[in-house]
Amino acid sequence: MKKSRVYICALTITLFICFVIYKLADIQLLSTESYGPEQVNLLEESVKQRSSEISLSNGRGVFLDRANKRLNNESKKDIVLFPFVHSLDLPESLRAKLDILIPDWRTHIEREKKPVYLSDIISTDVSTSLYEEAKQANITGIVAVERTIFLDPLIASHTLGIVRENSEEYKSRYEASGNGADSTPIGISGLEKTFDSFLVSTSDETLKYHVDARGNPLLGLNLRYQGTGDYFYPVKVQTTIDSDIQYMTEQVIDQHQITKGGLVLLDIETRDVLAMVSRPKIDESNPYSDNTLQNQMLTAEFPGSIFKTVVAAAAIEQSPLSLERTYDCDNNLYGDDTAARTLGILNFQESFALSCNFAFGEIAKVLMHADKEILEKYADKMGLLEPVGWSGDLYHFEQFSQFPEEEQGTIWGNNEDKFVERAILQTAIGQKEVKITPLAIANMMATIANNGVKGQVRIAKKILYNNGTTMMEFKPMIKQENLINKETALQLKRMLIDVVENGTGQSLKGARVAGKSGTAETGRNGENHYWFAGFFPSEKPKYALVVVDLDQISGESKNYQVFQEIATNLEKNK
Repeated sequence: MKKSRVYICALTITLFICFVIYKLADIQLLSTESYGPEQVNLLEESVKQRSSEISLSNGRGVFLDRANKRLNNESKKDIVLFPFVHSLDLPESLRAKLDILIPDWRTHIEREKKPVYLSDIISTDVSTSLYEEAKQANITGIVAVERTIFLDPLIASHTLGIVRENSEEYKSRYEASGNGADSTPIGISGLEKTFDSFLVSTSDETLKYHVDARGNPLLGLNLRYQGTGDYFYPVKVQTTIDSDIQYMTEQVIDQHQITKGGLVLLDIETRDVLAMVSRPKIDESNPYSDNTLQNQMLTAEFPGSIFKTVVAAAAIEQSPLSLERTYDCDNNLYGDDTAARTLGILNFQESFALSCNFAFGEIAKVLMHADKEILEKYADKMGLLEPVGWSGDLYHFEQFSQFPEEEQGTIWGNNEDKFVERAILQTAIGQKEVKITPLAIANMMATIANNGVKGQVRIAKKILYNNGTTMMEFKPMIKQENLINKETALQLKRMLIDVVENGTGQSLKGARVAGKSGTAETGRNGENHYWFAGFFPSEKPKYALVVVDLDQISGESKNYQVFQEIATNLEKNK
């Protein structure tokens, strides 16, 4: 019996020793990178326990303006102070400067027990002289670095978009790739969302010392930069935005208190977006609330009388008799009462300049009698129906769109309206079911100014590798089919100039601009959409501009003032 107990005891001890040896082997040799049910990487955790590190960048790509200036994620010079620096002997000059900035800096650093940025302690930027002195001193524990501050964009926020952590969205986009962690920040709007698969972080950039149990640097293990040295990533997206113009246009919009609406400014020749402003501003603390992420310049709205430009183009090419007629513009749209604005007897060009509803209702009836699809055909010729943003094949993306949130334009709510006179009349003046995006209207004005040549609107020029070489170029897209005639475009240009010289845009007279105004009833509490869309300089057009003040009370809109101020500013600074 006694021998049996001794045997069992010995066997138990032997099994325990075998178990311990196995666990040690498992930890140290077999499962070093995926230990236990949580699949812990023991090697990484071991390094973490013996290192003191700070993040320089989360590795996400950035946006540049057309001149390669950063539009987001500020890069700045800073100094990192490691916890063990309190025990080091520093050069007198450097120590004196730190003592002036933070009298108790040693205590502060020791209390932190982790590396800290000097700028975070002093709540201001580090001076260039101090940065250079720290860099030249080359002291263990005090490191001059360039860090990236990840902030929401200060300008063009709707266009560039914002980045947030969203684990569900991350998994839906990237779960199949197994790349990164679901806490990785991703773009949730604008270009940040559009180009997210190119910009998303693959690895962060850190500054690291290996330390002993007391937190002091281990001898022989020097400072390490981790995640740096990649010539290709993170990438940079070069946009078409002119940051100076973008800043100016946002100032003008806010000074004139346009709280819903905004503007689009295009380069006529290239169809590049130079500036795009949307209001209301994004609620950064709760971006998903109240649709503040919505870019109003990509949202289809009632255009009002701007749509008369489409009717005019159709009449010029398909109804010469309409151009020769005169119209009693004392009549209202339906011809059954007196108009709110009595304008007298006007010809075709005068009716356009003074925005006579009765005339364009009559013209639309003639056009629709001959062809029920005529308004859709000419809206398409003017680029108002299909999305106008740049699209094309990009690597494994078929028909990659630079503006995936851009809404399509609509003319008719249903096919039956094409046979209803009142519906035709309301459609002719940009009401009923007509909805167009400001981006498409800006592109229409660029098409007219460019003698009928259509093109896709571009917001991104290139994707650049980290070393500045080109990964992908988005070349301008010119449309060669379904165009209005050059002669039609030339006549429309003259008519848009006449709007400013003799018509509804006379408040802009002398500003060397051309364009068309529009007032669209919303049916909500007396609120209207107020537009002015056109181009300038009128004699040699360079810019196309749309300004829209949405849901505004009559008499309080500032669309004319904004248009004129921007045109004047660009003329001064050309």
